[in-house]
Amino acid sequence: MRSTSFCAVPLRGSLVAMFVLLLAFCHPSFGQSNRGTINGTVSDPSGAPIAAAQVVIRQLNTGEAFELSTGKAGEYDRPGLPGGDYEITFTAKGFSRLVRSGITLRVTDVLRVDAVLPLGSVAESVEITETVTRIATDSAEVGTAFDNKSLVELPLSFGSGGRRPDAFAFQVTPGVTGTAGANQSHVNGSTSYSKEMLVDGASVTVNQAGDTGAAIISPEALQEVKVQTAGLSAEFGRTQGGVFNYVMKSGTNQLHGSAYFGLRNEAFNANTFSNKFRGVPRTLDRKLDYAVSGGGPVVLPKLYDGHNKTFWHFTFERYRE
Repeated sequence: MRSTSFCAVPLRGSLVAMFVLLLAFCHPSFGQSNRGTINGTVSDPSGAPIAAAQVVIRQLNTGEAFELSTGKAGEYDRPGLPGGDYEITFTAKGFSRLVRSGITLRVTDVLRVDAVLPLGSVAESVEITETVTRIATDSAEVGTAFDNKSLVELPLSFGSGGRRPDAFAFQVTPGVTGTAGANQSHVNGSTSYSKEMLVDGASVTVNQAGDTGAAIISPEALQEVKVQTAGLSAEFGRTQGGVFNYVMKSGTNQLHGSAYFGLRNEAFNANTFSNKFRGVPRTLDRKLDYAVSGGGPVVLPKLYDGHNKTFWHFTFERYRE
C-alpha cells in the first residue's frame, strides 16, 4: 500500500488551475518512523545457509507483497513495513515451499523470522501457523504498545476535550509519569515538554515539545499507539526522553468500520449526601462524545478496482460539553 501526499491550495478563481498543477506533481511519500522490520535467515535441514532463496512478505489485510532474495549467508532483511498481519513464503530450487503465518508486526518492531526449508519439490508446500515469538533479539528498544482493540475496549473515559488515547501511557508504561492533558509528562526522569510526538511518522511537536494538544486523535482512527522510552534507533531525534508514536488506520481489502457513543448527564448521577441534606439539586454534568469510522478499497465500477492497491479510510468524532 502506498500513502500519497495530497497538495492543496485555496480554490479561488485562477488558483483552480494551480491546484490541478500541484496535484499532478504530488508523489508517494513514505514515513519510516512508524514502520517495522522483518529479517531472518533461510537454511537447509543441516543448518547450512541457502543463498538466493526467494522471500515474499505479504500483508494479509491489503494484499501488498514485498519480494526479496537472501544473501550469501542466507540472510534477508526488509525494513519499512507498515504494521499489520503478515505471511511469508520461502522458496528455493531443490526445496519444498515454506509458508509462515501468524506474524503480527507493530510499529518499530524488528521481528526475526528464520526458516528451515525441507528437501523436496517446489510444488510441495509446508505451512507453519505458529505465532512468531515477540522476544526482541535484533533491537534494544524498550516501549509499550497499545493496539486498537486495547484503545477502544479498555475503560478510556472522556473529559474536557474528549477521549485521550495517551491517558493509558501514564497509567501502565514503566518510567512514564504525568497526566494526559497536563503536558507535564516525564519519561524516565526527563524534563517537561521534552518528548517527541509522531503521527504516521511525522512530527507534530510545536513550540512546546511534547505538547499533547496537537496529538488528540480519535481512538477510532488509530491502529496503534506506541510509547518508546529507551534504546531508540538513530532515526528518532528531537527528544530528551521518549517518543509517543501514533499510527493511523488504513483501508483494507475488506470494508470495515466502527462507531462509538458516550453520554454523561446529571440525570444518571446520584446526588451527594450534603446536597440532599441542604436540598441542593445535582451538579450539572453534561458531556456528549460520538464517533464513526470506516475504510475499504477504492472501487469505481467499470473504471478502477483498488483491491491490493489503493484504499480509503475516514474517521469523524465530535465532543460537546
